[in-house]
Amino acid sequence: MRISSPLARLSVVLFLSFCGLIFLSSYVISIKVLRERIRNSGADLLVATEYVRGDKALPERGDCIISQRPEDYDFYYMRESFASARHNQQFLTMVEYPAVMTALLPTATQQNGLYLLPPRADDSYRGPAEVDIEEHRTTAQCLTDTDVPLLRKLYPGGALFLPTGSLPFIWQNGYINKYVLQIKQATVERVEVWEHMLKQLSRLDKTHMNILSSTPLLRELKQLESIQYRFRVCVTIGISIIICLLLTSVSSLEFRQSQYVYALIGSFGISRILLYLSYIGENIVLVAMGFTGALAGLWGVRHYITETLYKSPGISLTLWELEDDIRTFLLAFGICVIVSSVPILCAILRPIGKVLK
Repeated sequence: MRISSPLARLSVVLFLSFCGLIFLSSYVISIKVLRERIRNSGADLLVATEYVRGDKALPERGDCIISQRPEDYDFYYMRESFASARHNQQFLTMVEYPAVMTALLPTATQQNGLYLLPPRADDSYRGPAEVDIEEHRTTAQCLTDTDVPLLRKLYPGGALFLPTGSLPFIWQNGYINKYVLQIKQATVERVEVWEHMLKQLSRLDKTHMNILSSTPLLRELKQLESIQYRFRVCVTIGISIIICLLLTSVSSLEFRQSQYVYALIGSFGISRILLYLSYIGENIVLVAMGFTGALAGLWGVRHYITETLYKSPGISLTLWELEDDIRTFLLAFGICVIVSSVPILCAILRPIGKVLK
């Protein structure tokens, strides 16, 4: 046998598989980038607001409206006043936070418990700032987006946070109860379950609760992932078909030489089935080496793919995320090995006398 035959089969599988994996990795990266942007915009948040008039105060339910389940979600309760504070001639929402929310706030020597989230993000300053509340001036500790990313999502225009019971007079004209669920491993199914639960709770309590969630956005993301998955399967099968055709073409070019060699070997009494299985084994080894080399090459250039090729430095790429594509490749390669050996099978099954005459 010429060395060009196994080398050609190895090169075909290695090169086309490597190019296909790089192409498929772009879809994995694009979905991860989109999912990260959705998550950063608050896709894991479910926010319910409840308006309470000053002459019709609701029973104080606080953070007991639903039970705490840290393994599934983080639950926060806040109360917004219709009164406003002022900082640098800008009006800010006044928000009362319970004691359980102090874990969100940075530890500091702030005596009055006031925290200021500036209207504009500023990570360079964490010191005290002056604020005006009902013509009274006091100081509050500045918060940064790095310290409290959740609060910036809830109050993009800034807010003044004060501990429970510190200013009882600001609730006389009414207030807004805000219930926030930060769902872990947020999927459209999990978000819909808790959204339905809050709606049922509002109906049973006969209150009007406005619920804001990212369910439509998560549903669109799920549909996009489903469409992309089908497309990736088609691409994988298409590449496998091309590899199958090329491997079959290589074995077809060996047909004349192979039928003479196999007939000559068979004339010495060696089993034809054994000869066929030896060719199948050779193809399996070459295809496995080629695909393993493609996977090793992808692993070696994964940082170049994310940081330079697709301009996504904050995104990581692992072979586990291409698990479905790799599984499809392996299944298709199994079929390719059998199909590409058909010409050799024809050479083996030809009568010895007709070949050697």
